[in-house]
Amino acid sequence: MDRRFLLVTGKGGVGKSTVTALLAAASAAAGRRTLVCELNTQERIPGLFGKPPVGPRVTSLADNLWSVNIEPAAALEEYALMKLRFRTLYSLVFENPLVQRFVGMVPGMNDLLLLGKAFNHERERETPGDMRSPLAWDCVIIDAPATGHGVTFFRLPKVILDHVPVGNMHDEAREMWSLLTDPRRTAVHLVTLPEELPVQETLELHRTLAGQLGLPIGALWLNQMPPVWGTPATRAAFADLAEPEATSPVRGAWEAGRVRGLRENQAARYAETLAALGLPTLHLPTLYRREFDHAAVVDLLAAARAQLAGGAA
Repeated sequence: MDRRFLLVTGKGGVGKSTVTALLAAASAAAGRRTLVCELNTQERIPGLFGKPPVGPRVTSLADNLWSVNIEPAAALEEYALMKLRFRTLYSLVFENPLVQRFVGMVPGMNDLLLLGKAFNHERERETPGDMRSPLAWDCVIIDAPATGHGVTFFRLPKVILDHVPVGNMHDEAREMWSLLTDPRRTAVHLVTLPEELPVQETLELHRTLAGQLGLPIGALWLNQMPPVWGTPATRAAFADLAEPEATSPVRGAWEAGRVRGLRENQAARYAETLAALGLPTLHLPTLYRREFDHAAVVDLLAAARAQLAGGAA
């Protein structure tokens, strides 16, 4: 949490947005002016704070917390106006249907616009002697694309640097890459589940981001860990129970306990596999409830803080 630019990634469906919300809530509670960026997606973050979708305009969600859903068209308009300075000239060039089709056909253009807009938000900070600006962020958190798309997203500035030797695009890509690879400013958080495919993808993702690209990795968030059932003595006593007859009235309870134990053991094995990465790891428990809302975010944040207080996994 001491970094200014946080990115959260992992396999689709593992809880990236949940971890993004936890980081945002913790940052805001610490008094840091925090901006959460979702990238051209169906918004989840505002809903986790009891708010409607915010769209491409930076909108307050809570004390010290704002959110935005970065959209390529809005990002292109903002960037073009920043460079051209005149809306008439922007309209003449970028609202031309041929130009719009061309921009849409350029590989990676949308990703570049999304990353560029997020990068611009990171540059929004107060300068010495100035009054505090409403755009002076202490922390910018990006709910990054899922694993497959995410690797392309993270690699994009480096690809531009390697293939565009000079010019404005090269300069922008150099600054983006400098930010992404700076361990003093940036951390990439990895999110996964204690299941086979998510764990394998996380291992590969770590090899790519840390090994090949040299990005600074923050923490590993192991989501939906089954809460440990009972006391050690209770679990030992249950393990010693003989299997009931199929017609026994306690057969259902015995099978439920057996499945619960198997799931806990499986999750523990996957946690041990991920421990080989050597990352600070936080276990988020499975919450059994009808709705995953702001109350769930509060409960998970409390669980994470309890681990940190006692020494993270």
